[in-house]
Amino acid sequence: MSRKRLFLLIVIALLLLSGAGLWQWRAHERDGSAALARGLAALDKGDARTARIELMNAIKRDPRSPTVRLAQARALAELGDGAGAQAEVERARTLGAQPAQTRAVMAQALLLQGDATAALKEARAADIPDTQSIAAARVTARAAIALGDMALAQKTLASAIAAAPEDVENWVDLGRLRLATGDQAGAIAAADRAVALANDDAKALTLRAELTRAQYGLTASLPWFDRALGASPDSVPTMVQYAATVADAGQAGAMLGLTRRILALDPDNARAWVMQAVMAARAGKADLARTLLARTRGRLDDEPATRLLRGVLHVEDGNAVLAVEALAPLVMAQPDNRTARTLLARAYFLGGDFASAATMLAPIVAQRDADPYVLTLAARAQEALGNRPLADDMLARAAWPVRAPADPFASPRDAAIAAGPPPSSAATARDNIPYIRALLSTGRTDDAVTRARLLARANAGAPDAWLIWGDTLGAANRPAEAARAYEAAANIRFDRDAALRLVAAWNRAGNPARAAQVVQLFLTQNPNDAEARRLAAAVAMQAQDWRTALRLLRAVRAQMGDGDAMLMADMARVSLETGDKDAARAFAAHAYRLMPANPMTADIYGWVLLRSGDKGPAMVDLLEKAVALAPGHPALTLHLGQAYAATGRKDEAKLALTRAAASNFPGREEAVEALAAL
Repeated sequence: MSRKRLFLLIVIALLLLSGAGLWQWRAHERDGSAALARGLAALDKGDARTARIELMNAIKRDPRSPTVRLAQARALAELGDGAGAQAEVERARTLGAQPAQTRAVMAQALLLQGDATAALKEARAADIPDTQSIAAARVTARAAIALGDMALAQKTLASAIAAAPEDVENWVDLGRLRLATGDQAGAIAAADRAVALANDDAKALTLRAELTRAQYGLTASLPWFDRALGASPDSVPTMVQYAATVADAGQAGAMLGLTRRILALDPDNARAWVMQAVMAARAGKADLARTLLARTRGRLDDEPATRLLRGVLHVEDGNAVLAVEALAPLVMAQPDNRTARTLLARAYFLGGDFASAATMLAPIVAQRDADPYVLTLAARAQEALGNRPLADDMLARAAWPVRAPADPFASPRDAAIAAGPPPSSAATARDNIPYIRALLSTGRTDDAVTRARLLARANAGAPDAWLIWGDTLGAANRPAEAARAYEAAANIRFDRDAALRLVAAWNRAGNPARAAQVVQLFLTQNPNDAEARRLAAAVAMQAQDWRTALRLLRAVRAQMGDGDAMLMADMARVSLETGDKDAARAFAAHAYRLMPANPMTADIYGWVLLRSGDKGPAMVDLLEKAVALAPGHPALTLHLGQAYAATGRKDEAKLALTRAAASNFPGREEAVEALAAL
């Protein structure tokens, strides 16, 4: 055979083979099997969005295939579409799929729709095949968590991990379970195991990001979210958590970009609309916030953040009735939520229900650290009820220059709880923490310390247990020990509650440098936290770092506006110290207008006038008023003595400066020098 003929035969054979391959490919495309194979491959890779599209094409080619329908149900369930997944499972069963083969995905679909009982029934059916037992176990655990049966969830996941120790999803679900039960350290260990098994798994990386956010702060978690999105760029759950994190960090532009990406993939995503509504509300665009919130169609209305946002918008709109409807269930569910309680009291007040406003504020007013706004609002409610002496007492407390240390929040039910039997086990947080708080509020401090110590030792990985122990130690006047308990909590979850408690404890223990370190660390991780900024500004003012204090207070003012008298007083002080006397006078005058009965606002106004060269009678009158309101405050007495000296009233100056010099306070040396200069 010649070479030419041999070459021709080879070419013909190759053409026949390629034609057969093309015919086979076209046949697979026509019957949908190719699209099914691609969809299943995408599911195996965790790319449910791509899988859904491929499986839609497969359904178009073969709408009566139960296999395709069941695969599509899996994809929809992974995308959070419970109703769609249930519909596909039902179609698959109608087309001949055995119910046993569909149990796990049906259970997941039911759970996504909030029917945990039905989901549990499906996931624990006796006919589930071995190939689906692990997936069914995970749904069982999730349904048990939703029903509050943590023991069943723990037992089920332990069995699943024993059967499949290398399954990443098992460890992710275990981390979520431990997080739900307050075992933060255990959740971190589970997340670390999941990441070690698959360092490119978006669910594992997202869980680790959330735990890092709680443990170290917002900024520290951002690289973990970046890794999670790098592993799965279209993961909506990851983007939702990422967007919430950057929003809290003050990165509004980044949050807006992420929520737009979410809505491009999932136009009906309620959480994205809520985040945009919150951003609009913070920017003072109430109408836009209401429009965006309406796009959720009420799906998140029962969640605390949504109720609080609706309450804020209704109060700003002057609609007290709707504000009460939004906020009352929130306060009932979270009686310790001071923000919600105060806002609800304001709504009652606006609606003319002064008795309900007073009742709502009573637990906060009973605390030594009640802030001036709450005390003033409570006083106005008492005035409206005709209780003038009680109102005057509250106004006097609001005007006092120094706030007392924070108390544990008291509940009206505390007396009954403390009088009842203690929880049967000292190791369970859910019932012991309310009991310990009740012991504190009823004065049984030693019993509270003993019980809290047992709880913390039994739950070493739970930050809430350490926090309540720190609260009891603080109430027992053991601030250094309280600080160590708070540090144990902060090492697991360094959030606002832990940070503020830790700062207060170190200050009470006489270690302001340590307190300042905590403030700076927390602010580094949470740069948009207004209270942390104010604490950091106070630290800067004590160190006479006026430029830093001015920068921080300007940021706080941008967040809170000009309605806080103490903030305006601080702005006056730093403006004065940085040489802007005109701004200082404007801020001081505004602070005094907001709260004329407060000795600090009277003092700063008079002090600014003195430092600005105004030696008229108004300056002395203001400083005399400040000392009359707070006669034991040495800094105010020092300022008055300096004012007397500046106006030639040497005898009165000597008397005031002598009193100031006799006190041990940061300005004592200045008082001594002023006295010597007379």
